[in-house]
Amino acid sequence: MAREFLRGRKAELYKNAAFLFNKNGYASTSMRQICRAIGIRESSLYHYIRSKEDLLYNICEWSMLQSLEAIDPIVRLNLRPDLRLQKMIETHLIGIAQNSDLHSTMLKELRALNANNQRKIIKLRDQYESLFRKVIADCVKEKLFRDVNVKITTLALLGMMNWLVHWYAANGQMKSEEIARLFSDLFLKGPQKESRNLRSKQIEPADRSRP
Repeated sequence: MAREFLRGRKAELYKNAAFLFNKNGYASTSMRQICRAIGIRESSLYHYIRSKEDLLYNICEWSMLQSLEAIDPIVRLNLRPDLRLQKMIETHLIGIAQNSDLHSTMLKELRALNANNQRKIIKLRDQYESLFRKVIADCVKEKLFRDVNVKITTLALLGMMNWLVHWYAANGQMKSEEIARLFSDLFLKGPQKESRNLRSKQIEPADRSRP
């Protein structure tokens, strides 16, 4: 479904609008600015959309459908769940980096939609979240993770990854693939060195004879 949005003039419209919404904010971006960005008259714009909010909704939907299409096949792979999760984390982060305006607009401007449109996007977002929740639950079930709260762990992971929209720069020191691998390594292994040995050691009691 998401690929249908990527064709022709409509794709150009959505990409340029997402860039402006991400740069200036949805409320501060006018239809006239969007028309200038793609070189069409304002009257012609309504051949593709019904309203400015319709445009924002389509961008948010495009973001979520694109994400679902990327992650859903990974969930179905015949791999150990922690390896599936690694691929999901890295795919999510690379997707944000490669389409930062699109995903930033969805994450930052969702609340600008009316209640009915918000519900539709949130339903897609919940569907996406459930894919991560399922694989994290599988990790717990197969004793690859300790008995964590799956819902909170999933939200923590998605929150950590989605914050990328606030600081990632395409011209930064690290490539998106390197950042993605770093994130998956931190989440799956933790930052501690030799963490298993550290957990197995007993903490020495304090010397109570000292003042």
